[in-house]
Amino acid sequence: MEGCIEKGIYKAVFSDIDGTLLNTSHRIPELTKRKIQDMNQNRIPFVLVSARMPKGMREIRNELGAQSPMICYSGALVVDEKDHPIYSVALGKEEAKQLCDAIKEKNREISVNIYSNDLWMVEDIEEFWVKQEMEITGVRAKEVSFEDFSVFEEVHKILCMGEAEDIARLEQDLKQQFPEIRIYRSKDTYLEIMSMRASKSDAVHMLEQRFEIQRKESVAFGDNFNDIDMIEYAGFGVAVGNAMEEVKEAADYVTDTNDNEGLRKVLDQCF
Repeated sequence: MEGCIEKGIYKAVFSDIDGTLLNTSHRIPELTKRKIQDMNQNRIPFVLVSARMPKGMREIRNELGAQSPMICYSGALVVDEKDHPIYSVALGKEEAKQLCDAIKEKNREISVNIYSNDLWMVEDIEEFWVKQEMEITGVRAKEVSFEDFSVFEEVHKILCMGEAEDIARLEQDLKQQFPEIRIYRSKDTYLEIMSMRASKSDAVHMLEQRFEIQRKESVAFGDNFNDIDMIEYAGFGVAVGNAMEEVKEAADYVTDTNDNEGLRKVLDQCF
């Protein structure tokens, strides 16, 4: 959908990271970086919004020179400018344990990863998917035993990684067994699991109150299914050109791709 970009009315930006802010080389294009740095100088919050953990987002925020909160785990955790938690929606301890046990029973080849605040926990740090994710995010996992019940104290997200067919089958099985839990694929090989009460749009709403701005004064950017509620909620919701078709349909405006600096092109018109 193509909408009209109104200059001068927006006071905060909420942006997904992977596939939106970053190009396919996992870099922030130089002109995009400069634009966001200019916005920082003008005290316009640029808020990173991601399924990542805080540690996997901090370096990007530092590169941008942003002094803003971050929405982590797709809205399950929000940290302030100094990385102190200000909003948390965790899975129940029992249900997190039940989920992990169920995943193991269904397919032991699936990589199970537990995220709590700024901690990423796995049972085998040498496992293929874990090593690959460490390379992508630049974050090191902590090896623990999932038999230790304290591991499930405050679980913001469970991430399952595996072959696309295995992940698709697991998604359907878990949705049937745990209908009250939010379960979705962030890509073919990644399955994200978190509380149904966690959403990017709720986290955006909370920060709008913190920034003392109205809903119509926010801009949101995204490319994937878990960005839809945020894009629909924001005053101006933007899908990048490489976004899923469902995301484009939900957006007020479709910009260029992440490799062609679609985000920056909209920012240039908004600010």
